[in-house]
Amino acid sequence: MHLGSGCSHPFETSSFSKLTNLLTIFLLAIFILVSVSASAQSTTEGAVAGTIYDPQGAVVAGATVTVRNNGTNQEQTATTDSTGYFRITKLSPASYTVSVTAQGFAGYRAPQVIVEVGRVTEIAPRLGISGSSEKVEVTAEAPTVNTTSADFAPVLNSVAVENLPINGGRWSDFALLTPGVNNDINGFGLLSVRGISTLMNNTTIDGANNNQAFFSEERGRTRAGYSTPKVAV
Repeated sequence: MHLGSGCSHPFETSSFSKLTNLLTIFLLAIFILVSVSASAQSTTEGAVAGTIYDPQGAVVAGATVTVRNNGTNQEQTATTDSTGYFRITKLSPASYTVSVTAQGFAGYRAPQVIVEVGRVTEIAPRLGISGSSEKVEVTAEAPTVNTTSADFAPVLNSVAVENLPINGGRWSDFALLTPGVNNDINGFGLLSVRGISTLMNNTTIDGANNNQAFFSEERGRTRAGYSTPKVAV
């Protein structure tokens, strides 16, 4: 009688090894996609960006831009690229002071730059020649709507919300004005964002959890009494 040695066939070992490698690559690809998606989206922050110019309108490369929160004094800095452009992200909504310095030029300071959630505040400073006094520009212009990238979403300000002809002031009705947001096909006031399942929704008020334990609905339920007052929206 011949007894087998119990060793696996070389072909079976090779196939298992290939399957393991493919599975590892697949999981790694999913991890990278999720990480990139998470880092690209901003739902609670804004940004300041713009191009720095000299008195003749030429761009200034290598300028140092400092953005300081007027309430907390927290600062972030950036350096303009070869086209004179800079962009500072991950800024909490607040009033900021933007300062610009560059070799051979006078300083620039804008003390009232407003940053709002989901928007990019664009500025275009013009620096004076070195030896002249620092230029201080007082501005409180509304941030521009970002139309060039998907990392910042549109935001409705308080005036727009107050003027909407909607009874009850449900936040879900306001959210439907954003491109890519639709009512769930099952109804009940749930929203689907960019085709994503409503089970992925998360509702917060001032950063606090406002979710039911089930159905991804806010407390008070969407199919019963409504819990969020208009003033909170």
